[in-house]
Amino acid sequence: MILSDPQFVAQIETWGARFAPEQPLREHTSLGVGGPADLIVIQRLEALEPVTEGLRQRGIAWGLLGGGTNVLAADEPHQKVYLRLAPNSHDIEFRGNTVRVPAAAELGRSVMECAKRNLGGMEGLVGVPGSVGGALRMNAGAYGTEIGPLVRSITVFRGSTGRREELVPQGGVSFQYRKSSFASDDIMLGVTLELKERPFREILDHVKLLNQRRRGSQPLKEKSAGCIFKNPPGLSTGKLIDELGMKGTGVGGAVVSERHANFLVNRHSATASDFFRLMDLIRERVLRAYGVELEEEVIVWKN
Repeated sequence: MILSDPQFVAQIETWGARFAPEQPLREHTSLGVGGPADLIVIQRLEALEPVTEGLRQRGIAWGLLGGGTNVLAADEPHQKVYLRLAPNSHDIEFRGNTVRVPAAAELGRSVMECAKRNLGGMEGLVGVPGSVGGALRMNAGAYGTEIGPLVRSITVFRGSTGRREELVPQGGVSFQYRKSSFASDDIMLGVTLELKERPFREILDHVKLLNQRRRGSQPLKEKSAGCIFKNPPGLSTGKLIDELGMKGTGVGGAVVSERHANFLVNRHSATASDFFRLMDLIRERVLRAYGVELEEEVIVWKN
């Protein structure tokens, strides 16, 4: 347990947060791996400032755990405290063709809530797991859709200053392929998106079509973290791995999916070390065969 100050823990409760010591991260990540870590669940956003300031004063590093769908966490005990925004305020505010969405809201559910108001443009994201905040940090995308171009403003808590800021694209934040310019200690609180007016039935038909494609090409019923590596410019990482005959290749309990070679799945009670070794093997084989260095898309947490 990293946070062992009982007085500070008691204060956390009064500020509107909850301390959960030594939580196994394997229970909080879609990949199903990860060692123990202290969590602080932020139930009221006003608690962010005193909590982060209190951790800073005690020399305790902290990070943010969102939906845990794009995280590969090491097996060993983690030497930092992870903050998590409680998913207890998912109210979405509509104004014309703009929508204000809390960062803790689940991405796919938010897409469909907008669709019910005849607002589209996010259909490609409906099958992307995780929170809206996580989607913003990674500029999540699928089937030709990315969340970045839809953003009009973002409310961010700056861990470096302990203050909230309202950012706008280009002026305050930029989005690129599977990444953004947010600092590592920025916490997204909410986002305003500008969507397109589109009949609900048309959006629903498009979502059904994309979901059918996903079911046919992705291991949706197995534990994974989505695509493990980014696509190099002009290339498909999944195709490169497939051409090397690596589908079904395993290290310990980690296996290259037979459905999509850029998905690694936890098939046999894998450890994070199994995934790290399998990723190293893939990198080495791809580099040797194609001269291409693969870059991780999954977020790796190591001490």
